Amino acid sequence: MLLIAALVALALFAFEAGRTGLWVNLLLGLLGCAVLLFLIWVRPEDRLALVSSPPVLAPDDPDGLRLLLDQVPIPLVRCAPSQTPQAINRAARGLFQAEDVIASDELIAALTGPVSGARPVVTVLGRRYALSVSEIESGDGPVRLAALTDVQVEMHKAEAAALRDTLHILSHEIMNSLTPVASLADVADSYLDGETSAGAGSAREALEMLSRRARSLTRFIEAYRSVARLPEPVLQPVAPARLIDDILGPFQHSSSAQDVAFQVDIADALPTVDIDEPQISQAIINVITNAIEATEGQADRRVRVSVSQVHQTVAIRVSDNGIGIAGDIRSNLFSAFATTKPKGTGTGLNLARQILLAHGGNLELLDGEAETTFAFTLPVRG
Repeated sequence: MLLIAALVALALFAFEAGRTGLWVNLLLGLLGCAVLLFLIWVRPEDRLALVSSPPVLAPDDPDGLRLLLDQVPIPLVRCAPSQTPQAINRAARGLFQAEDVIASDELIAALTGPVSGARPVVTVLGRRYALSVSEIESGDGPVRLAALTDVQVEMHKAEAAALRDTLHILSHEIMNSLTPVASLADVADSYLDGETSAGAGSAREALEMLSRRARSLTRFIEAYRSVARLPEPVLQPVAPARLIDDILGPFQHSSSAQDVAFQVDIADALPTVDIDEPQISQAIINVITNAIEATEGQADRRVRVSVSQVHQTVAIRVSDNGIGIAGDIRSNLFSAFATTKPKGTGTGLNLARQILLAHGGNLELLDGEAETTFAFTLPVRG
């Protein structure tokens, strides 16, 4: 029974590795399956002879099989009838921080529902996982084995790419129509040179206003082209603490923030993150700049930056005690063209979020009454 469970788990691991192009993992999974198939096929007495040498684990040894499953990097979960789902390898125990899975209702429904060829995507501890479920028969009834593949990075990258493509198409079409408008307004205005009739002055004012508005809209569209032209991130290992120190240094010596109290809280022993440092720095700078501007007019201006590890991510939070964000704006804050500033273009937060999505992370506005908090999440290295 244990051999069959291990075989199914390794088969799921090999399948996921092949689907995602992880060829080394695929080879390891296939080799493991071959070994287990051989052990299942041979007679018990021959099996004992095979495992008599010290380097080889006994196939019916639960501890030995656990060691084998612990080498699988994908979280594996076992669900028996009327029992709490259990983590059966190191990756799953690390994800759930327990032997018993503390799961969402969505995951429980996927584990206990009908088994099909579809791979449902579920949310576990704030991240999205594709679930591969298989069922085997045991002496106590059917047992479900599930492999959880983290697809958060791929989903966020796809979302970012789709938005960039949309903005690129829209900006291209609008600019093609807008450029002649400004040019024709200038040409028409030149035809009025020397005209002194009563209507000439009004016509000139109208054409000048049309030209100004066309150029203003051109600048607005150009700002959104920066989102559409966002290059693919060039990833390098970066220590989060050093990243934040480098970003905050100029702010703490800036005249625009001289009366702002910065509170920095960075956890110890943070894992390294693989990021495009210029891009991520710009995203964080945009949010900190907004936080400083939001505190204008406050008697006690405060901006707080905290960095911690949350499960398999590094969380960077930027909080301020400013005027806050109105409820009708919050729901669309990261949408294209949304802004909280009278003369804003709506590109700052949108660009920041696209940068995070392209890294497989996210940028969110958290609920809070006393402070406005933006939370960056970045997947840890490896």
